Amino acid sequence: MQKLGVLGGTFDPIHEGHMALAREALRCGGLDGVVFLPMARPAHREAAASAEDRMKMCALALAGNHRFLLSSAGGKAYVQYTADTLLPLKKEFPRAALTLILGADKLATLPYWRDADKLFSQCDFLCFPRPGVSPDAALEKAKSAGARIAMMPEFSTPYSATLIRTQTAQYQDAPGLNKRVLCYMAENGLYQPDLTPRLRSMMSPKRFQHTLGVRKEAVRLAAIHGLPIQKAALAALLHDCAKGMNLKDMSRLAREQHLTESEAVLSSGALLHAPVGAYLAKKEFGIRDEEVLSAIRSHTVGRPGMSLLEMCIFVADATEEGREDYPGLKELRALCGQSLPAAVYRSLELTREYVEETGRTFDPASLDTMNYVEGLLTQKDKRLLADVR
Repeated sequence: MQKLGVLGGTFDPIHEGHMALAREALRCGGLDGVVFLPMARPAHREAAASAEDRMKMCALALAGNHRFLLSSAGGKAYVQYTADTLLPLKKEFPRAALTLILGADKLATLPYWRDADKLFSQCDFLCFPRPGVSPDAALEKAKSAGARIAMMPEFSTPYSATLIRTQTAQYQDAPGLNKRVLCYMAENGLYQPDLTPRLRSMMSPKRFQHTLGVRKEAVRLAAIHGLPIQKAALAALLHDCAKGMNLKDMSRLAREQHLTESEAVLSSGALLHAPVGAYLAKKEFGIRDEEVLSAIRSHTVGRPGMSLLEMCIFVADATEEGREDYPGLKELRALCGQSLPAAVYRSLELTREYVEETGRTFDPASLDTMNYVEGLLTQKDKRLLADVR
């Protein structure tokens, strides 16, 4: 008979501390696997993320580890206690003996849990130490009540879901997160102020869908190229926040706030929404991170000295999955995953070709960016560009 540990919790979000605990339980508990049991409606606390999001994050974190399993037994919309999950767990794993994994801080109340007798008769328990908790008296009391309990050796982790949520609310990439989980959080704005209702009111539905597409692509590219993922998501989400303004209002605001002195920019909504968007992101949305603001400000024509984060937003805007097809788009999308400078250069090159074909003059600011980025290109970048031309 298979022996499975059951690690229940809110997993809000799942992090490396949970994974390390499961690995330790496998090592010292004689277990064949560990079942992660997210509780949709925890009995003693409110979750910050939805049950659906927490389940998806668990699936992402556990993917590829055949000894870590995921159960939906705790997924009811009403409050469930541990005993309520026994029947669905046994249906899901009919040939398994279940061992419930719990912290030493839970031992004192274990004899008083809902349907404790049922739990004691059908499950073993594996208890992990908690800092500052002496389990001896509670352990004996629980054993006297009928619980079969084994103690794990000393175990500690530097990771905390509370701290992760705090750091994420500040648009930091919190340590201790699986990268797939971090990307999911960033792409869906979890544990952060929800800016989307305000953005919806500032732009057309089509523009809003484009914005979400840019955020998704920016997160993907940031993960590939080792850039701050939460910052990329934030910059992408706000990059077009001024796009719903008419040119007259944008121009007036830009002149009042001295956002640009370029008459060419002041007379073009396609260009002016970038510096105005950076202003709105700071003034109306409270964003103070200059890296994020600069990425918004430079996402249309770039700038000499632009950072890799700025390049990420620049090319994500040009290549997000909802973009209507244009010559070179497929090759540009492939290039983005290999080199951001090469992708920026090729994007500007494509724009220049289009502009010159229509008999217009290529924007001088874009040419300055091209010249700057050309100086960054490595030999590998140049070969990549030669392959797509």
